[in-house]
Amino acid sequence: MKRIMIAGMLLAATPAAAQAPGALDLPLAIDLARAAIDACAAQGLAASASVVDAKGNPLVVLRAEASPKPPIAAPRKAATAVQFDAPGSVMEPREKADPAFAALIAAEPDRLNPHGGSLPLHAGGRLVGGLAVADVSHEAADACARAALARFADRVR
Repeated sequence: MKRIMIAGMLLAATPAAAQAPGALDLPLAIDLARAAIDACAAQGLAASASVVDAKGNPLVVLRAEASPKPPIAAPRKAATAVQFDAPGSVMEPREKADPAFAALIAAEPDRLNPHGGSLPLHAGGRLVGGLAVADVSHEAADACARAALARFADRVR
């Protein structure tokens, strides 16, 4: 009986990410954000990057030292990619063309930003988070985010 209780306590103490194959863990989130910053730096761009969990809560927010702004947009863009399970490159034109979608975004301006540079993250067939790059043009942000994601395509898509 003692062994069962100890095994149960050890299992309960194990982080959920370690138990679920394909989950987004903190080391991967850090690596993704760093890869996005590095992809922009390779183009001479100073950006910020964020990775959020499946609920849109920030796991990582990084800002290149030379980035001209505080890292506010990246977590919002990543959260929007999660909420709508869509990349910013798809949502940005939708916001302009779809008044109902634009109203959803306008209702939460401190949390949502549907601009280019954000990608939903999937693993094991489910949405596990979002990645976003900000503080550069939307096109450059999208390219940096996609380059970062490509480096980890064996773990997230």
